[in-house]
Amino acid sequence: MKIIVFGGTGRVGRVVLDRALSDNHVVTIFVGNISKLTVRRENLRIHAGDVFNSQAVRDAIRGQDAIISALGPDNSGSVNDTLAVAMKNIINGARESGVTKLVAIANAGILQLSPRELRLDSPNYPQYLKKTSREYLDAFEILKTSELEWTVVCPPFMSFAEGNQSYRVAADFLPENGERISVQDVAEFAYNLLFTSEYSQKRVGIAY
Repeated sequence: MKIIVFGGTGRVGRVVLDRALSDNHVVTIFVGNISKLTVRRENLRIHAGDVFNSQAVRDAIRGQDAIISALGPDNSGSVNDTLAVAMKNIINGARESGVTKLVAIANAGILQLSPRELRLDSPNYPQYLKKTSREYLDAFEILKTSELEWTVVCPPFMSFAEGNQSYRVAADFLPENGERISVQDVAEFAYNLLFTSEYSQKRVGIAY
């Protein structure tokens, strides 16, 4: 399979990248700063570009079979549209290239707390996470209107503990009393979603 990874130098993206390369897929990483990329493999293709550049994104997606977006929000301090613009460009690139499979990483704030309330809108939701969650939500609102076979993986706090695959998952909600998950298990779950239609067009909460 030919897989393109956006955000492949981040926490989750780096693990997904290594996993896909180890399984001998041909993997393209779309990266803005090549100096952040430490891995070099025969089956790795590097596409330098800016996610704000719609043509660069389209060119990178052309010829791929599946997309993983592990992009994170801009940490400039104010709410901005980095993720939303990137998602729009990725969706348009997928459409033009006939790619239908897209797995994205967000956070648990965009999951339902109840049928009518998002977790990020709860008075008890951590204030320091609201900006990040709003940006993920803006990107999700764009994605959910697309015809793509998308899934959004929504973890709570992610640790660097070794993965153990004893996690629980739930569509649109965080598993009951779920508070944490390892980066490795999030990446493994997201990677495996590339090969199944389970949770198609769903947000998925994942936690121990």
